[in-house]
Amino acid sequence: MNNYKKITIATATILTLSTTMAGCSAPKEDSLKQTQQAQTDIAKKKVITDIEMTPKKFTYKQDDSFHEKGKELTVIPMHIVNKTKSEFGVGAGDFHLETKDGKKIETFGYHDSFGDVVSAGKTLDGNAYFAIPKDGKDYTLVYHPTNAAKEQTLKWTIGLPKK
Repeated sequence: MNNYKKITIATATILTLSTTMAGCSAPKEDSLKQTQQAQTDIAKKKVITDIEMTPKKFTYKQDDSFHEKGKELTVIPMHIVNKTKSEFGVGAGDFHLETKDGKKIETFGYHDSFGDVVSAGKTLDGNAYFAIPKDGKDYTLVYHPTNAAKEQTLKWTIGLPKK
């Protein structure tokens, strides 16, 4: 009987410890994901001359007609708010991606890429597409319209696209 109690207590202890350890590991994964998300500027609004710009997400775009060798098609939905008193022209071509080593990736022309004149007090939602290398690293989204002054630049650290 004494041996039976020892085995029962040992088994209960092992089960309790393994359950506790499994329970402790879940928050670490969640906090790791939160840390990775916090390190990007996805869904963070940035403002330039009373124009608010927010990249909503960075994902891969499935399109069977896309056949650029060694590249994958990605999409960044943008939300733009014109808080000025005049209209403002903006398009996907005003954005590009940069790699850590400074390589610039221009937008990829796609049938629903955005581009419009946004009236005062109005918003624009649209997509910017990029053909990125399959083995790509972390990316930075850059807003810098053609012929704009260097200080008219916004940057978002957006990391890697999500599946």
